[in-house]
Amino acid sequence: MARSRGYSPFEASPEQDALLDAMVATSSVFGERGVGVFDLDGCLFDTRPRQVHIVREFATQNDALALYAVKTEHFKDWDLGNTLRNAGVDDGEIAKVIEGLKAFWFERFFSSRYVQFDHAMPGAVALVKRCRAAGIKVVYLTGRDETMRAGTEASLQGFGFPLDGDDCRLMVKPDFKSDDTEFKDQALGVIAEMGEPVLFLDNEPANVNKFRERYPQAQVVFVETDHSPRPDAPDEAIPWLRAFMRTQ
Repeated sequence: MARSRGYSPFEASPEQDALLDAMVATSSVFGERGVGVFDLDGCLFDTRPRQVHIVREFATQNDALALYAVKTEHFKDWDLGNTLRNAGVDDGEIAKVIEGLKAFWFERFFSSRYVQFDHAMPGAVALVKRCRAAGIKVVYLTGRDETMRAGTEASLQGFGFPLDGDDCRLMVKPDFKSDDTEFKDQALGVIAEMGEPVLFLDNEPANVNKFRERYPQAQVVFVETDHSPRPDAPDEAIPWLRAFMRTQ
């Protein structure tokens, strides 16, 4: 089963240029009748800087300075133990800190304050702006919950993503416990009231499969960064986008 190879934010290729252009072309064809749906974590935003910041806060507060070796490239999956090993932290130190680090990380990662440390994926703002300029409405559909709305809106605006009222809106889960895929499936009903959903970008295989099932004529794109350990794989008909950079 094909799995994501992880983040590669500066990768570019002619094939990638063509896919980015195709998304803008789709936006142009539908114009104001269309809606583009964009995920945030692991899609438009690189969450690894948020994780680095959290690990370094923990390192400082717990006198575990070996953890300062952790950098963005060490996050290959969602196992913090693996991340520390990738950074060269020895197993003895990992055993001492891992449980405390997990609790510390969980409390902060899913909070409005810490999303400010995310970085927009290079080229992502330009893509969304091009799609918006072509006329379609934009929805940022995320698994973040309502408690993270303020920080998320500030982050979107800070990086320059379009966020201008009813035609360009953020949709978040009502609460943390709601399942991401179920929430996004239900949200499609609300989105359909805005216009015809014609473009979907997400980094979770289960989500892109659900989008394709609901809207087989839409352009659905799997963003290859990271994703949950669920066993789903993207439908073979769905194109993969490695990053948002262009060769020219």
